Amino acid sequence: MPYKDISKRNEYFRNWRKKNKEKTKEYANKNYANNREKIIQQKIFSNTKMRRLARLDCIKHYSNDKNMCSCCGENHIEFLAIDHIKGNGNEHRKSLKDYLPLILKRKKYPKGYRILCHNCNSSIGFYGYCPHQKDKIK
Repeated sequence: MPYKDISKRNEYFRNWRKKNKEKTKEYANKNYANNREKIIQQKIFSNTKMRRLARLDCIKHYSNDKNMCSCCGENHIEFLAIDHIKGNGNEHRKSLKDYLPLILKRKKYPKGYRILCHNCNSSIGFYGYCPHQKDKIK
């Protein structure tokens, strides 16, 4: 049954799987049992990679392609965080059912967020200001 048109081939197999649900399920279970560790590792790697890419995309977008803290200029990706400008980030994250960068990416990067390093972000959260901003004001 060679098909020159891929869509016809896909349609054929889709219909075959509908008619042969038991065989399909049996094959999938047998395949999973034989390759369980490999399948689990692929899922973990895929999820990790997807989350990292979403985080990098968010950092790039909210820092205007500069990949740096908007307060102090820190540019090591490992030290950067997504900050809620109006606060309440902790409450917002707890209410989410998914990873924040993935949600922001799906919503096409809404306003109200910025990129800060973990030091600036923590200082604003704990004290209400960042020492870098305090130094700039003086």
